[in-house]
Amino acid sequence: MGRFLFKAKKGPSEVLEGNIEADSETAAVNRLLASGCHPIWIREAPSAADRKSRDAFFSNQRVAVRDLANFTRQLLELVDSGLALFDALSIIETQTTHPYLKEIIRTVRDRIKQGSTFSESLASHPHIFSNLYVSLVRAGEASGALSEALSNISDFLDKEALIRSRIRMALAYPALMAAVGIVTIFILMAFVIPRLASVFVEMGEVLPLPTRIIIGLSDFVRRFWILLLALAGVGIFFIKSTGGSGRAVSKLPIISALVKDVELARFSRTLSMLLKSGVPILYSLKITSEVAANETVRQDINRIYADVKAGSLLSAAIRNNSAFPRFVVNMAAVGEEAGHLDKMLLRVAKSYETETDRAIKVMSSLLEPVLILAMGLIVGFIVLSMLLPVFQISLAAH
Repeated sequence: MGRFLFKAKKGPSEVLEGNIEADSETAAVNRLLASGCHPIWIREAPSAADRKSRDAFFSNQRVAVRDLANFTRQLLELVDSGLALFDALSIIETQTTHPYLKEIIRTVRDRIKQGSTFSESLASHPHIFSNLYVSLVRAGEASGALSEALSNISDFLDKEALIRSRIRMALAYPALMAAVGIVTIFILMAFVIPRLASVFVEMGEVLPLPTRIIIGLSDFVRRFWILLLALAGVGIFFIKSTGGSGRAVSKLPIISALVKDVELARFSRTLSMLLKSGVPILYSLKITSEVAANETVRQDINRIYADVKAGSLLSAAIRNNSAFPRFVVNMAAVGEEAGHLDKMLLRVAKSYETETDRAIKVMSSLLEPVLILAMGLIVGFIVLSMLLPVFQISLAAH
């Protein structure tokens, strides 16, 4: 005997959802009809093995920050309008086009129907809903302020999505320029230079050193272009696997200011939200360290956590960490003194978000001329190297 999930109408306005045991789908339909219910849909419930397989599959999927922010904002609006949480999730599930997120919403809704809290249901999908997300929802449930918690989460996710979008936009044009430059150089080295080199060799002249270097590089590119592509692929994979978060990356002159401002803004806003929601400071710091995208910053926050756990004030713990500017220390101290630490940290976050916008503009304005200059020098050197033999032959003829 199997188990079947169903949605059925009973009476003019009552709609039921649940599960029923039967030998087949037809038998399940007959049982519903016999009980006075008219099935809207019915499907076989997944087995334990199927659920395990499905959970393993969806644990490898990712939902973009923007999609998660839209889901949270929609849920907030529906809950604020007076809908029950279960009904709000059902509506969003029918409207969601993202296949993975749609399935996650369905499972969260089903867990709520089975008696789990919203935060417990979200916690069963840690690959989608972070510890920060779950903790804010849990705090909102405990205080009866779920709408405020959802509002804070959606604002946070909107900020994250906005920062990522601005960084991508700032890097899009330089990346396009770099790609065009690399393709141009490859065409010159693989197709143009070999033809010119054969002409110079036929002349029997001793070629200038720059020309010999370029011809040697051209031969290398033609012979080992597959190896070069493989190395480029390995490099891209390595960068993606490390997430660009390391001491070497964070210390690069062009992006060090941007990385620092983004992480300080994220630290301050995350900690502010958690403290405002009533989450204890130690647990808040632990969650904040998990949110940090940069490994160096994560280690700094862990040191702050250890100091606070040992009995230190937050401002004193931050002061002992040289990675955090004096401005953060002073604002934290004022907040502790006035009893409004969350508000002071929010001001810090807004300040560094403004600095992030400036850093992105500076990075964009610097990258473009640097790339133009670099590509110009490389192409110019190649062209000059090919012209030197012509000048040499012309001078010899005179």
